[in-house]
Amino acid sequence: MKSKLRRYDTLIFFLFISPWIIGFSLFFLVPFGTSVFYAFTDARLPGAANYNFVGLSNFVDMFNNPIFSKSLGNTAYFVVIGVPIVTAGMLLLAMLLNMNVKGIALYRTFYYLPTLVPIVATVIIWRLVFNSEFGILNAGLSVLGIGKIDWMGSEGLIKPVIILLQVWISGSGVLIFLAALKNVPKHLYEAVLIDGANKVQSFFRVTLPMISPSILFVVIIQTMYNFQMFTEALLLTKGGPNYAAYTFVYNIYKSAFTDLKFSMAMTQSIFLFALISLVTFVLMKLSKRFVYYEGEK
Repeated sequence: MKSKLRRYDTLIFFLFISPWIIGFSLFFLVPFGTSVFYAFTDARLPGAANYNFVGLSNFVDMFNNPIFSKSLGNTAYFVVIGVPIVTAGMLLLAMLLNMNVKGIALYRTFYYLPTLVPIVATVIIWRLVFNSEFGILNAGLSVLGIGKIDWMGSEGLIKPVIILLQVWISGSGVLIFLAALKNVPKHLYEAVLIDGANKVQSFFRVTLPMISPSILFVVIIQTMYNFQMFTEALLLTKGGPNYAAYTFVYNIYKSAFTDLKFSMAMTQSIFLFALISLVTFVLMKLSKRFVYYEGEK
């Protein structure tokens, strides 16, 4: 009787999760398997009837391509440099929005509004702000006697402009940090103050450890986002100047839809998937040393 009930419960369980299983299979497993298959061929278009198996030659060509190296270096810059800056900016803004001042709810609403704007519209607005000829920022600088700055035409400035854009649209991450800050027990601050700690010491001894799970979550999400950055590179400068904003996903897009090298695009996609998986695994392993969970001993 118990075995029948157990089988019945198992059947009900799989019945309830069947929509997820079907969706996961159709929208992840099948596309992933197709990508792996085409990565070992010379197919120029998806579904092409004429193709040959070329083994690992696509992977060899990928690593020998200087544009691939450039796009990988740019993406690494946004991950290694951009993620800490954006995460720190989110945390700083969350701490400011956590202050008990008059009208703070209005400030929180105003800061979150850019997150509601589609990323395409935000990038277009950014182009108007940083345009070298008639941009709003250069107009303001001219009032101060500063000459025009070619923000999007400079190899050294285009990456900081994109990172600043990410800070601008970081309302969701700020809300996560704000919720984490609200949940820090007040008695912990009182305890360290009694021990003689100042506000800076209480931040490092209480605030950071208590919100470390939220920091880990934001870092992982931001890392994945930067690995897959595409819209900013396409709409701001189309990867320029001189490939300075040529991200990895933009290179995949160009390989598939401009160069018509579908198999090469699939090869790069598999490499990106493996790279994101590896970095996420390393972050999760390192988190055991730095992330504090209150429920754990």
